[in-house]
Amino acid sequence: MTMDDKDDVRERVNHAAEEAAHSATADKAKGRVKEAVGKVKEKVGSAIGDRELEAKGTAQRVEGKKDRLKGEIKDKIDDVKERVEVGIDVVKEKIDEARGKK
Repeated sequence: MTMDDKDDVRERVNHAAEEAAHSATADKAKGRVKEAVGKVKEKVGSAIGDRELEAKGTAQRVEGKKDRLKGEIKDKIDDVKERVEVGIDVVKEKIDEARGKK
């Protein structure tokens, strides 16, 4: 594997990680907002005796938690993917060194 190939792989990995991170960040932010709004609806519904509003708030809070967790999972997957790519590069470099190519 040439240095240009390695640079290309690193660039692609970094680009993919950046895209996924933004998506994960957006999911987490959207989830936190939904959770907060849902919690307020739950409290208001409970305080005024509006069971329907309370139920809608619970559903929105749960949906927000799902979105937030989805974002957190994306972050973890990206971390693992990046570590695997780096590990692959290290192994390839060691193989090249052992073959005397470096």
